[in-house]
Amino acid sequence: MKKIIKDQTGVTLIETVATTAIIAIILVTVIGALLYGQKMVVFSDSKNNEAAQAQEMIDEMMKQLSARTDPVDPIIPGATNVNGTFFTPSQPAHSRKQYYYEPVDIGGNIVAVDPAVGYRVYVRVYYNNDQSYVELDAFTKKGSVFQ
Repeated sequence: MKKIIKDQTGVTLIETVATTAIIAIILVTVIGALLYGQKMVVFSDSKNNEAAQAQEMIDEMMKQLSARTDPVDPIIPGATNVNGTFFTPSQPAHSRKQYYYEPVDIGGNIVAVDPAVGYRVYVRVYYNNDQSYVELDAFTKKGSVFQ
């Protein structure tokens, strides 16, 4: 009986606190990694959506420019023609979707519309509270789309 009373095999308060602290550090690290991963998934999804919208804008501009027979500018609903200079939207009224195009000759030099063989098309779509953007450019040949 005396042996059982003198045997003090248990867990001390210091050991319990140390173990709890180690478990807490591990849990905070794991939860932080999970939250960061979730943030990256949302960010990537947003970027992919904006890239798809930019691609749709490029496709629509290429369609309108390559089939055009008159000097009317292409019309992209919800986007702004910025005439050669992209700008960062500073107000909610500014367009987050911007585009412009340039008539080019066979060497890629900017020319007037009449001698041009095609158009260089530029599109920029802002996202992430206007801190990031997707920018695409393409070339379309005059008369290359049949309707």
